[in-house]
Amino acid sequence: MTIKNIATSLPPMPKIQEIIRIFGLSAKQQLSQNFLIDKNITDKICKRSGGFNDCTVIEVGAGPGGLTRSLLTSGAKKVIAVEMDPRFYPALKMLEESSEGRMQLIMANMMDVDEAKILREAGAEISDWKDKSKVKIIGNLPFNVGTHLMLKWIRQIAPRQGLYEFGRVPMYLMFQKELSNRICAQVGTEEYSRLSVMVQQITQPSIVYEIPGSAFVPPPKVDASVVAIEPRIKPLGDEPIKDHHYFEFICRELFSQRRKKLSNTIKTLGKDAEKLLGDDIDPTIRPQNLKIEQFVKIANRYIEFPNKIAIDHLEFENDGKAKRKEDKLKERMEKINTKIEKTMRRQEFTTQKANQRKEQKEKEKQEKLLAIQQKEKEEKLLDDENHLYNKYDLEDEIDNEMFEEDRNLLDTYQNQLKEALDKKYKIDQLKQKKLENKDIIDQDKLKNQYHQDLNLNKSYNNIDDIDIDEEKDDEDDEDDSNEHIDYDQFLNEHFKK
Repeated sequence: MTIKNIATSLPPMPKIQEIIRIFGLSAKQQLSQNFLIDKNITDKICKRSGGFNDCTVIEVGAGPGGLTRSLLTSGAKKVIAVEMDPRFYPALKMLEESSEGRMQLIMANMMDVDEAKILREAGAEISDWKDKSKVKIIGNLPFNVGTHLMLKWIRQIAPRQGLYEFGRVPMYLMFQKELSNRICAQVGTEEYSRLSVMVQQITQPSIVYEIPGSAFVPPPKVDASVVAIEPRIKPLGDEPIKDHHYFEFICRELFSQRRKKLSNTIKTLGKDAEKLLGDDIDPTIRPQNLKIEQFVKIANRYIEFPNKIAIDHLEFENDGKAKRKEDKLKERMEKINTKIEKTMRRQEFTTQKANQRKEQKEKEKQEKLLAIQQKEKEEKLLDDENHLYNKYDLEDEIDNEMFEEDRNLLDTYQNQLKEALDKKYKIDQLKQKKLENKDIIDQDKLKNQYHQDLNLNKSYNNIDDIDIDEEKDDEDDEDDSNEHIDYDQFLNEHFKK
């Protein structure tokens, strides 16, 4: 996989605010934990450190993984990231899973790590002492323990143990600027110190990059520097140091009174210690003006000195002072972790209560909202109902008006009809009466006609029967009655026609 593909496959780096919030950096500022997450700066560190292409790299104090990313994208063959703070495990584990086997995460204290073992397991290449090593170590060390880690590795150089089983492994370590200046200080300067002598006797330190404090998260009050520490092929001194523990002891004792003359300072090493200076070291000079080679001579002579002070080698082997500081640091970290756990539990409880209150308020809010909506709905229904009632009332009023109009019109029609019927009745009565009168007149006419005809007939009869006997008078009466009957029949037949 190419470097470009590696870069794109890595998970995104969280923002500064997210790192501070997620990992609670403010809780451990007293432990001097400061992290680099600006990739521009971490890329420059890799470049100024000579590059890491095809190298096996041990990174100390990986933190959230800012420098780890730059190491992976710079072409490192293998990155072994060591971190002791469990808060950074998720972020580093994500990086490890995205690196396709090119990164190995070790959650441990670097003081307890066997460097040779993890390098062997990683398949690191062993180089000749005169050649450039394919193994490198780099780290953004906590400012309060960086010195002790560096001295641990410095002590491994002479016997070629640990890291230095794999050749002249260079170290690229970040320290606060003041400490970096002391490590690289030249003889006779104000910064020249015990650390300068111990480091420069067996390595060649140099400042390769300076980093402003504002580049760290959280930002410290001091600036930092990246110091390249590369083991010398041949250490300084006319002869090798016979006992490094005594060498450290001599440096510590002499620099404890750095401004006094050497003839006075050396008396703390035992009776007749002035003899250690011999004829080649000026007793009037001060320790800060003593060359590294001269410190080596005094240390080697002191080993053979009969009045030397017995020292506890374990004090130096295990860096007793550093160990005590580390133990105190561990104890303090445990207390802080306990406090953090309590705080987190309290925050969790507070958050839970706050969420419950929030849910309750939200529930009440929803209930109020529903009540308001229900009330509005009821009011709307009531308004609609009132509107409907008003509509019905208006329709009823209109219907009543129309009914009243219709009733009035009906009454008018009825009156008109009644008048028409009355008029018709009167007309019919008049017609009937007229008809009756006509019928009466007709009857009278007919009757008269009948009587005329009858009389005429009688006249004819009288002519034929002049001599009618009086005895027939009764018959005449009977004829009159028959005559009356015949008249009625006549009328009936007439009206039928």
